[in-house]
Amino acid sequence: MGTEQQAGAVERSQTGLRQELIQDITDFGRELEAWHAIYEQMTPGPFEGYIRELWIGEGLEILWEKGSQSIFTTGRNAAGMLTLGVPIVGGRSGTYCGMALDGNAIGYLPGATDFEIFSREELDMVSATFSEELLDAFAAERGEALRCEIHRQPMVLARKREAELLRRMLLEIVRAVEAMPELLDIDASRRAMRNCVLSLAADMLGKDTGRNTWDLHPGIKGWLVRSVRDYVLDQPQAPLTVVDLCKQFGVSRRALQYAFQEQTGLNIVLFLRNARLNAVRREIRRSGGSTAESTADVAARWGFWHQSRFSEYYRALFGELPSETRRRAASR
Repeated sequence: MGTEQQAGAVERSQTGLRQELIQDITDFGRELEAWHAIYEQMTPGPFEGYIRELWIGEGLEILWEKGSQSIFTTGRNAAGMLTLGVPIVGGRSGTYCGMALDGNAIGYLPGATDFEIFSREELDMVSATFSEELLDAFAAERGEALRCEIHRQPMVLARKREAELLRRMLLEIVRAVEAMPELLDIDASRRAMRNCVLSLAADMLGKDTGRNTWDLHPGIKGWLVRSVRDYVLDQPQAPLTVVDLCKQFGVSRRALQYAFQEQTGLNIVLFLRNARLNAVRREIRRSGGSTAESTADVAARWGFWHQSRFSEYYRALFGELPSETRRRAASR
């Protein structure tokens, strides 16, 4: 269930958000049973920590850990699982499995592997953990292969841009579920969050197979754009990825991108996002301002799980906030 849990572990196959304030370092890893982690305080003074543990389903976990002191952590990742973690504050440095790690880099941990993390000042780190099988399947759908050498040992990936993207995305997902726990009860929202994490992970750990099948006839491109749009709008509760669409229509990712760019002047992601925003607007206007279903619920059903970002997209496209559209619909 998509409900907040204050205590007790959540099974990997379930969904849920657990938040816990911790006053003693010895209690820090108590509920993180999957990690077999031990946290040790390295600097003197009172300790205060906070854990946010979010389970999206299919074994995908986002873990946000904060501690007020320098902390040395040891543990072990479960077999078959992969983890990508990044410090929250760029200037805070430490070590990860003996390698320097700061906010401009990403720590990578394969399954069935021991790890050590040392935070020099205080602990503030967010990570995503998912099964290797899940990521392999997602990458294969995109026509990509993961670089096997990365999978065999812990690594620090010094990639500033990707580190910032990972940090921002994971924090936004956690905060969105904190603000609206019922997002976990909506299949479209869960899948959209899952795909955000796996897409970035596959981009970092994979490589493009480079199929060169993008040169389609102009008539085919026009048909493809119309068909993809209709297909997406017919399935509001299934936030389809570009990979899903490539499989459905039997074309390469590059072919699909080129078709949308040439026919609409927009990339496929922006075009389909705008199409879904229009669908939300139509529903709000058809409701006549009724509050039977909130704007947030309508947006989530169309795959917009991040409410503030949805409002930004909506206002940028239509020149008004969704609440203004609802008020005008009610006054008609």
